[in-house]
Amino acid sequence: MDNSKICEKAVKCPIFTGLLESNPLLIQTYKNLYCENWEKGRSRCKRYQVSVKAGSCPSYVLPNSTISVDDIIRRMEKKE
Repeated sequence: MDNSKICEKAVKCPIFTGLLESNPLLIQTYKNLYCENWEKGRSRCKRYQVSVKAGSCPSYVLPNSTISVDDIIRRMEKKE
């Protein structure tokens, strides 16, 4: 596998590391569309966007989440 196409945040991402193992087919689909799809995948990944903007991302956020980045960050700030 070409590591240059893998998201630099994959090492700590629960999607990539398999911590969310309830549906292996879904996890592999996320990896193909987001984690291992160069900049195109990262630019569409909500987890990546939140992590870049806020420094981290809650585990409940999926790559294709419909919640806006700003709303996710507001929710994160309320829990602090």
